[in-house]
Amino acid sequence: MEIFLYTLLALISFLWFFILNPRLNRSSSKKLPPGPTGLPVVGYLLQLGTKPHIKFAELSKRYGPLISVKFGSVITIVASSPEFAKQILQKHDQIFSGRPVPDAIQAQPNPEATIAWVPGGHQWKNRRRICNTLFTTQRLDMLQHLRVEKARIVRALIRKHCGSGDPLDLGRLEFAISLNLISNTIFSVDLVDPDSDSAQEFKDLVWRIMEDAGNPNVSDYFPMIRRFDLQGVKRHIRPSYVRLHEIFDKLIDQRLKARELDPMTRKGDFLDILLDQCEENGSEFSRVTIKPMMVVDLALKNK
Repeated sequence: MEIFLYTLLALISFLWFFILNPRLNRSSSKKLPPGPTGLPVVGYLLQLGTKPHIKFAELSKRYGPLISVKFGSVITIVASSPEFAKQILQKHDQIFSGRPVPDAIQAQPNPEATIAWVPGGHQWKNRRRICNTLFTTQRLDMLQHLRVEKARIVRALIRKHCGSGDPLDLGRLEFAISLNLISNTIFSVDLVDPDSDSAQEFKDLVWRIMEDAGNPNVSDYFPMIRRFDLQGVKRHIRPSYVRLHEIFDKLIDQRLKARELDPMTRKGDFLDILLDQCEENGSEFSRVTIKPMMVVDLALKNK
């Protein structure tokens, strides 16, 4: 993997020096905080190491609590003191709320509809308000019986396997139980059978998304070459997003059919709340835009 990344960096260096015009990417460095110079083209990427928090702490001792670091062609401002963090996260949070969306995240259908990556403003506040109506302490306390029931299932499965002498994959069991707790909160159904292999597909989907989104991607450091997807990250992660959307489509179809047969049918879960929003006049929500919210919620809570 490292050899592949170094080859990519060498190719980018060639493009940078011999094809692209460096003058187009000159920035007003006089207005930036101080920071390390780094290497040509790649900036400070190769010097960051495997423990960036330690490296940033070392840099702050040399350059101060606010530094600028260049990763590829992307300039990043790093705050490493409580005072500057408060200024950025609290006092001027609206100004700094926008952030670059990783290229892997943009591989999913309708990434602009996710609550995690939508720009701060009206849309983000609307999505946060809807999530807050469901994931409150009082509402989660009402689901205490579900947690008790899932704990009973775990205990019964452990006893069953102990009695039969068959091996039990505790990691897969824990994932399946957690997934069903979340799916009951969102959809009021169990998505998988804890005592079967059905949980493995979801585990593979979620972990593929989390790993691909978390791995270093050269496209994030050189936005000008994003469309080439040189590491194939988007091609690898997109089928997982599409498969999750297919599962959500099936659940939405089932719920809409039940609501059509009995308009008074309401489970009061996350899906009902989202579908109610879709039916409001002038709503910015639709079947297309609510699915990315489910993907993020499902993935983050199973991380």
